[in-house]
Amino acid sequence: MKKKIIVEAVVDIVCPWCFVGKKSLLDAVAQSRDEFDIDVRFLPFQLDASTPREGVSRSEYLKKKFGSDSRFQAAEAMVQKAAKAAGTEIHFEKMHVHINTFDCHRLIWWATQDGKQLEVANAIYDAYYVKGEDLSKMENLQIVMSRVGYEPQKVEEFLKSSQGSQEVKNLIEEAYNIGVSGVPFFILNREIGISGAQPKEIFLQAFQETQTHQED
Repeated sequence: MKKKIIVEAVVDIVCPWCFVGKKSLLDAVAQSRDEFDIDVRFLPFQLDASTPREGVSRSEYLKKKFGSDSRFQAAEAMVQKAAKAAGTEIHFEKMHVHINTFDCHRLIWWATQDGKQLEVANAIYDAYYVKGEDLSKMENLQIVMSRVGYEPQKVEEFLKSSQGSQEVKNLIEEAYNIGVSGVPFFILNREIGISGAQPKEIFLQAFQETQTHQED
């Protein structure tokens, strides 16, 4: 009988390191299927909940955060290098809007109820980092959700409602209560914590360590 591992991935959509870390985690999960039964669950986090719902200029936002174009461009180059090493890509040149991620987290919560959390999370991250789509716009969120089988009208109805809002707030609060103060952060069986966008090998090692914890 395969050992069960629950991985809680605390992430935010606007965190590019979360995109890279998610890729490494999922690659490690795929490689470990024969040995472990791994359930990946995404927990929401908001790095900047004050971002307007309509979004802001990404370049202006990052200039304020880093102090200059050159500093945030150097940071982006570092992330792109890590993304390439993890076997994925980020197209910062296509990304023009820094978004408020609350509605994206609501959509991931909604998809969880249908057993489609991973599909929707992957679709949202791919839309933002690979395709450079502006996810502050309702019509773009409808397109993203349609890629994984959701009807645009139902997506609009959901987003215009308050459904999932309190649940997402509660999950964000839960992450803070666990002690998470930055993302990405990965929690294995509430025993082992992994901070940052680590390479696949770190996750593989951590899966083995959960086995040791259980034996102890």
